[in-house]
Amino acid sequence: MHTVMGLLRRVFLYGRGRPIALVILLWTTTLSVVSELPTDPAVEELSGDITRPFRSARQFLFDSYQKYYPREPLSQPVTIVAVDETSLARIGQWPWPRNKLADLIDAIDFYQPAAIGFDMYMPEADQTSPDRVADNLPPGTSPELADQLRALPSHETRLAESLRSVPSVLGAAGFDFTTYTSSAGLRTAPLRIHGGDALPYVRRFEAVLASLPELQAAARGQAILSVDLEFGVVRRIPLIVAIGDEIVSGLAMEMLRIATGSSAVEVVVGAHGVETVGVADLKVPTQAGGEVWLHYAKSASTAGRYVSAIDVLEGRVDPGQLEGKLVMLGLTGSGLHDMRTTALSELVPGIEIQAQLLESLFDGRFVLRPWWMKWLEISAILAIGCFLVWFIPRTDSRLAHFLQTVPRASMWLTVALNVLLITLGYLLFRVSGLLLDASSFFIILSGVMGSLVSSAIIEIDRVARDKAEHEQRIRESANLIAGNLINSIDARADSAIITRGQQVARLTAGLAKKALQHPEFANQLDPDAVDQISRIAPLRDAGIEVLPADRLHGEPLTEGELALIEQYGEVADIAVAAARAKLETDGLADTPDAIAYLRHFRDIVESQHEWWNGEGYPRGLVGDAIPLAARIVAVVDCYEDLVNDQPHRPAIEHETAMAFIRKASGSQFDPRLVECFSDVATNIER
Repeated sequence: MHTVMGLLRRVFLYGRGRPIALVILLWTTTLSVVSELPTDPAVEELSGDITRPFRSARQFLFDSYQKYYPREPLSQPVTIVAVDETSLARIGQWPWPRNKLADLIDAIDFYQPAAIGFDMYMPEADQTSPDRVADNLPPGTSPELADQLRALPSHETRLAESLRSVPSVLGAAGFDFTTYTSSAGLRTAPLRIHGGDALPYVRRFEAVLASLPELQAAARGQAILSVDLEFGVVRRIPLIVAIGDEIVSGLAMEMLRIATGSSAVEVVVGAHGVETVGVADLKVPTQAGGEVWLHYAKSASTAGRYVSAIDVLEGRVDPGQLEGKLVMLGLTGSGLHDMRTTALSELVPGIEIQAQLLESLFDGRFVLRPWWMKWLEISAILAIGCFLVWFIPRTDSRLAHFLQTVPRASMWLTVALNVLLITLGYLLFRVSGLLLDASSFFIILSGVMGSLVSSAIIEIDRVARDKAEHEQRIRESANLIAGNLINSIDARADSAIITRGQQVARLTAGLAKKALQHPEFANQLDPDAVDQISRIAPLRDAGIEVLPADRLHGEPLTEGELALIEQYGEVADIAVAAARAKLETDGLADTPDAIAYLRHFRDIVESQHEWWNGEGYPRGLVGDAIPLAARIVAVVDCYEDLVNDQPHRPAIEHETAMAFIRKASGSQFDPRLVECFSDVATNIER
């Protein structure tokens, strides 16, 4: 388990978390694209579970658009003659005898509708037809009675006569497999296809379950009723489909063709699939597969379109409800099991969905998700995602630093961005009917932000642990230095031996004495100060213990190790505090010698790396703002580094070292001290 967690930490820390964030961005973007690609059932079964989060979120979002802004019907071109509970109670169970269905068609035709569409199909013969009854008479029945029954017209013949006399469209069901009662084709008017072949794009059924050939021949049109469910909901309806290799119309377009007297439904195919399906002057923009997203109206606003079949048969109907209307005959009785769920989460009869489609076409309310919308979304997602991957890990960005130190802020930023996109999507839907998939933005960008924030949290934890270790090393180093300070303070001024840095001490003492004679330093130095500075000089690099011991020799220091050295001041402060505490126990903390000594120690350790021109560290002090003790030690320290072997180079000659120091006069070093040091270094025995 620890190995796995360690591996994950390394993965999220590598490249400041950018590589893993890019992998998440590209992987989730690919899933989003695949989730909308048209696939056959076998491929969809394999990819369904992987892409389900994208498909579910997208459908939930699009349904939410409709729930907040359902369609308001502008017209009522459709009337539904319903085989409802009342009709079933009066006439009997479904299916009714077809002569009774013919009576109903004749009653509707009395009001001269524009077209009659049947949300039903009749693939088998009516068993109540006279000829069928004759075949099923019990033994012993008079043969004359059977002959008389067979001489009567069949119920199919009676129904065919009614269908032939009205502008009728029979429905049929598409099947993905062949059954005993299905057929390979459908008797229908051919469509006119423009621009290319529509077959590769439209929904294809292998077979069709249609009404009897006699009834098909009598009706003026045939149409497909089948719709595919998406997570149990009807959201899209095909205007055209294929039965085998034959393109046929859906019920809505075929009814409009019959009502307008058009010879054919017009289909325009472009480079990305079906573009429009039209009849007469109506051109309907479609998805690539020839289907449309249905914008639903609430069922409460469409209740007025229903007329009971028994009321039509008995003449109790307002003529205005049928005259010139697109009449649909369908089943609404609760026991008939023809109920569908809409995007508004309403359970409605299947025929209501067909009616809403026709109504939408009349009102010109088309909901569309054009082929380019997905690629526009993906381009925007990749652009935003790449920007986040590049920007968030940048340590020089205020926003990046804020998000790294306050991880919860990234959640609110992600939520705010997605609320903005969802609002934009809703406005697009409301104004133009376009469907923007803000859910993919949410899933993908949340994954990217989560990855980057996780990397930031892991980095913060690592930095905290490193800081704790660093502070511990500082405390240990400071305690060691504090002991050296106490020993140095206790040492006699006339001591002839200094245990470390004898050459540094001699050079520092010589330079300090020479500076004491300079008129500009006379009021800043005295013999005691010269003595203290020379004794402190060997401790000038106090704090080098912040580095591991094996890094004090060998390869040049890394940038991170150089950054640690810049924190000598922390060691100086802790060491001075520790030394003061020790001196207080001995009653010496407030003596002038101890106070001056500790002040010089802090000045030297903190400021020896400051440059005369302000380009040094850690505070960028300039000129005389740098403590004099630090300026003196800086010159000696540089000289000693040059004339002694270093891990990255050998020692150089005295004259070369002096030439370097003179060249740095006025930039790195106080020029007055460089002038003093020229005499001192020449006279020092090495």
